[in-house]
Amino acid sequence: MPAKAPPRGRAGAGGHDMHRRGLLGALALSAPAIRSASAQAVDRWPSRELQLVTGFGPGGGTDLIARAVAAHMEKALGVSVVVRNTPGAGGTLGPARIAQSKPDGYTFGLVGLSALVVAPLTMDLPYRPWESFDFLACTSELRIGLPVGSSLPQVRTLADFIAEARRRTLTFASTNPGSAVSFFDLQRLAGIQMTYVQIPSITEAATQVAGGHIDSYTGTSEMIGLAKGGSVRMLASASVDRWPEFPGVPTLIEQGFETATRQPIIWAGPAGLPLPIRDRLEAALLAAAQDPEVLVRQQTASIAPRPMGRVAAMEMMREVRPGVEAALAAAGMVRRR
Repeated sequence: MPAKAPPRGRAGAGGHDMHRRGLLGALALSAPAIRSASAQAVDRWPSRELQLVTGFGPGGGTDLIARAVAAHMEKALGVSVVVRNTPGAGGTLGPARIAQSKPDGYTFGLVGLSALVVAPLTMDLPYRPWESFDFLACTSELRIGLPVGSSLPQVRTLADFIAEARRRTLTFASTNPGSAVSFFDLQRLAGIQMTYVQIPSITEAATQVAGGHIDSYTGTSEMIGLAKGGSVRMLASASVDRWPEFPGVPTLIEQGFETATRQPIIWAGPAGLPLPIRDRLEAALLAAAQDPEVLVRQQTASIAPRPMGRVAAMEMMREVRPGVEAALAAAGMVRRR
């Protein structure tokens, strides 16, 4: 009689087991090589161009900081650091680009108050504000001013501005509600009503105010030249301190209104950065923040130096967050879910 063939199930199972054991063995042998390649990539970082992403357009204070820091990091790290301006969606397109990038240390950038605290209150986001990033440092803080232009030729002081706002509804602009916290607070504290206009670019907002199309806006460094040239007049500092360029212009707090807009420049990469790379990025950012050339460039734009590591930076954000949320809620800027 012919010999019986072995049962197919048993033969197939045995062959499958041998194949699986072979694959597991190959994986076990390759794991050290994979880990070694990963470690080598970390050790070699940076070996190519870095992408520095900012969520705002060219010309404003944020862009100035990004380019000053990029120039210093290029010299310190020995590779190109390319600034990628990604304006739009209230300053959230840049952070979204960072969050969605590969966590290898080659993409990082600015993730500020607007992206972390304001945007979650006002829109749907393609990232999770506190989980999608590995925070790196704070380098500086933008000062905010309250200027007026040709639409208000008779307004010379904050008191004049408030009186005019009681006669008619004024307009004010910013790139995102977070930079306008003091404007929202001023409405409540002074008992006035104003119409908020969100504009993609701070330089466009400045042009609109200088041209008389909008009454005021959240002025940053671009306002200095306009004010010195007579196109706008600064009525108050909306920050915690006076602007060095306008020492005679008091803060809103000094004028009796307990409010100040905080605009710290926070840096982050995508969540999952290797710790050695995260530490090196933090060190490079803090070194740039304290470099004399960077400090001079910031000073010319009235940007306050605020160098602090990632732990201190996050503690500051936790302190600032409740006041921002309360101001926007009181102004009706928080969307209903």
